[in-house]
Amino acid sequence: MSINCRSDSCKKVFKYLSRKEGTLEIIDQAPKAYPGFKSYIRKIIKKEELLFKDIVLGEDIVSAMESGYKNALMGFLRSAEESNRFIIERACLTVFVSATTPKYIDLLRKKKWHTLVDLGYIIRAESEGTGRMKKFANRKVKLDQWSVYLMGKPFCKKHVKILEYSIPVEDLEEKLKMRIDARCSLCHKPADYFTLAMPKASALIGLAGYIKGKDVTTLMKTYANISRILHPYGFNDINKDKVFTIWARDFLTVITEINDLLNLVDGSRSSSDDGNPTIKSIKNRKGR
Repeated sequence: MSINCRSDSCKKVFKYLSRKEGTLEIIDQAPKAYPGFKSYIRKIIKKEELLFKDIVLGEDIVSAMESGYKNALMGFLRSAEESNRFIIERACLTVFVSATTPKYIDLLRKKKWHTLVDLGYIIRAESEGTGRMKKFANRKVKLDQWSVYLMGKPFCKKHVKILEYSIPVEDLEEKLKMRIDARCSLCHKPADYFTLAMPKASALIGLAGYIKGKDVTTLMKTYANISRILHPYGFNDINKDKVFTIWARDFLTVITEINDLLNLVDGSRSSSDDGNPTIKSIKNRKGR
């Protein structure tokens, strides 16, 4: 998808979109979005909605796109960027649950995710999760619906608290065809169960890249940039047309990266024959 870019306003916007710096570094230099650019982004969202129609958690991602667009139009930068951050989280969770277990979706739907987080059942980084798997298996194992439990915490019968999201060690040994030597996280007696752990955002992004064999550096940096906009800065006093441009730049980066992560075919990123800017041409800037 291309846009006829002959006006000065258009050239300024697309020049800004093409810059490689992080959002915070150039946020004060954002040009105002013009009506044609807003319509252009709207068309891209409509195309993206079709791509996510049959994807796990696709409805959540589509809802976030719509919400981000509306908030950006109104000049609410924090709310708009929160939607971008949510898209990253949901896309990476889509990859994670598709490779492991839908129990994570169940945790979301039953609003029990935070319960396990509050209990300290957390994975803070990709290396922490894969490291636990290797430690308990005593060798490298493929991440799947059973080995994902090895990323969690081991407990004895006395200390296991969430049986619904736990698996007996003997069942895990049978499924993985291996001997598992694990001790209870609280009393160090031989473990009887493993309870699922909840990946924090950075871990989720890293694990999605690990599963797909993709470089998620840009997603990591974009997520960090957006998080810093939300806190500590906030940015309440930016002109609403500039807010749209700022949000759109991050949005285009996010959808380009998650389309690649999820192996989606995105026609809106095809090259243009008329010399006009396309998403592909303005977003080919790794290393943000």
